[in-house]
Amino acid sequence: MKHKDPSLSEPGPSRPRAQVWAPVLVLLLVPVVVWASFFSGPGPVGPSADPASSETSDASGSGSAEPATGEDSGRSGDGDGDGDGDQAEPGSADGASAEAALNRSVRRFRAAQRRLAKRVSKQLEARTQPVSFRVASFNVLGDSHTGPGGNKPASYPDAGPRMDMAISMLRSNGIDVVGFQEFESTQHNMFAARAGEYSLYPGLSLGTKSVRFNIAWRSSMFRLVEAHTLPIPYAGGSRIEMPVVLLESTTTGRRAWFANFHNPADTPRLGNNARWRAEAAGMEIAHLTALHAEDGTPVIVTGDFNERAEIFCRFTAGGVFSSASGGSTGAACAPPTSMQVDWVFGSTGVAFDGYAATDSGRASDHALVHAQATLTEGP
Repeated sequence: MKHKDPSLSEPGPSRPRAQVWAPVLVLLLVPVVVWASFFSGPGPVGPSADPASSETSDASGSGSAEPATGEDSGRSGDGDGDGDGDQAEPGSADGASAEAALNRSVRRFRAAQRRLAKRVSKQLEARTQPVSFRVASFNVLGDSHTGPGGNKPASYPDAGPRMDMAISMLRSNGIDVVGFQEFESTQHNMFAARAGEYSLYPGLSLGTKSVRFNIAWRSSMFRLVEAHTLPIPYAGGSRIEMPVVLLESTTTGRRAWFANFHNPADTPRLGNNARWRAEAAGMEIAHLTALHAEDGTPVIVTGDFNERAEIFCRFTAGGVFSSASGGSTGAACAPPTSMQVDWVFGSTGVAFDGYAATDSGRASDHALVHAQATLTEGP
């Protein structure tokens, strides 16, 4: 059944436009204010954190017309000589009240917009501020190397005591983000149970091969935004998924990509893997360079690349990446004087300081390679 407009069947005095349209405009403004209050995303919580929502309440409360008070202001005492001077204009008081309510709502909405813009501006300013943290690459020597049938001498403790040593090193050196290699599932479980201040990706979610390349970050400093993996060729060309994560500072909202890799070594058991190292490095550099080029988000790379000058020259040749340990950036390759097979690289927008390769004793047969990283520019 169609609704019949009462005005078509019941003649009556015409009403001012303000009285007709004011309540409609108020109702339209209310959802806009509510939407605007959530536009800026996560931010500080406090008494003034959501001004738009309080204005919504005020605006909605003002949406209904207020009753007129006092004498009938629509009555003319002077008349115009045609006998109609004492007749009040129908609906004039209600119309004026509705128009006043609309004006109040508009003023409140504009004030909420200004406060919201100020809040968003502060958040954007925080996201451009430099953020510093300590990043590391650490091959922790897989449990299988020191367990029954392992290839390491008895002077190396089992994985349990060695994991305690590794965690102690991370804490004493203030490591905020670390890329692990040879981080086997037993070691993952030990770390997760004993170092609760860190989060991990991919954890055990991708199986017992990919678990060896976990990235860990201090949960109080970063939160995970997104993650994916690359199918990197390992010994003999077999593909293993290795992690790339986008982390966001919990204090400023600054973001950076972190990637962690382990390229295959040449050993009597694994054979010569130079071909697969070269292919892996090409994939890693191409993917991370493209990732950085998308929107300028800084990229930090950790890994045991089982190469020294070769991998340094590959990573820095394009002028996008530099090493935390120093050396050149660009086509003319000049490696640092002291090199490990373990590296930390950063794209433009990342500055390094305080590089160190800290001996891990019997925790591992690799040093803990770490440096202070600062996100200097970028989204």
